[in-house]
Amino acid sequence: MLLAIDIGNTSVAFGLFSSDAPQSAPFDPVMISRVAVRKNVSADEYAALISGVLSLRLGSNPDIDCAAISSVVPSALPAVAEAASIISHAKPYIIMPGIKTGFRIGIYDPACLGSDIVSNTAAALDICKPPLIVFDAGTANTITYVDDSCTFRGTVISPGLRISASALHEHAELLDAVALGDGKLPIIGRDTFESVRSGIINGSALMLDGFVRSIRESEIPKGSDKKLALIATGEFAERITAHCRNKFIYDEALTVKGIASLYFRNIRQ
Repeated sequence: MLLAIDIGNTSVAFGLFSSDAPQSAPFDPVMISRVAVRKNVSADEYAALISGVLSLRLGSNPDIDCAAISSVVPSALPAVAEAASIISHAKPYIIMPGIKTGFRIGIYDPACLGSDIVSNTAAALDICKPPLIVFDAGTANTITYVDDSCTFRGTVISPGLRISASALHEHAELLDAVALGDGKLPIIGRDTFESVRSGIINGSALMLDGFVRSIRESEIPKGSDKKLALIATGEFAERITAHCRNKFIYDEALTVKGIASLYFRNIRQ
């Protein structure tokens, strides 16, 4: 089985895929889970954490013979890569510049494109026809646009919900730390708690709707029959898109699906 690992700023997400996956995408995980990113954690500790979760969720130790990794945290990559090698008994495949992606990259320096965004884009194109937007809400919010010629045109990056909440608490003396919470949320808050939550969550939703509208107006010709597909992923995506006017397809496993897709595209060919 293939172990696909996504190293983010706050967590390490991982999905398990059949090594005998079909020749065509999309690739669906047998399971997906995550553990927190920790400083000064050894490869053995990461291997124990990931193996423990896999065994707990599946009821047995799965036969893992290959691994693939996307990372936006260079300091965590060596330990996680060694852990993946311990688990799979093979050198893991690392998502990096120069690999076959299945789409063109139309930005100034393709080598600077984050492997998580590459993975998200690969998975999104397995699911939907372009043009499309991928919204990933994690430590940072990213909004990625791919045009109808399957060319990656660029990304918007903004602070995520947790960063925004932390910054308000840190720099505004009278604003206490606010739990982001779920459920209904008025536009105009009636106390400090609601006001801060509205500013952070509704503000992110309004920003996202605004970018979708602007991208649609600037990138898709008027009168075109091309429909803009909208896909969301990430820890906070559902909290934000629930307050959007635009309707998004939510896929919790999008990034690890993309890692698997890129692995099979590059290893099988």
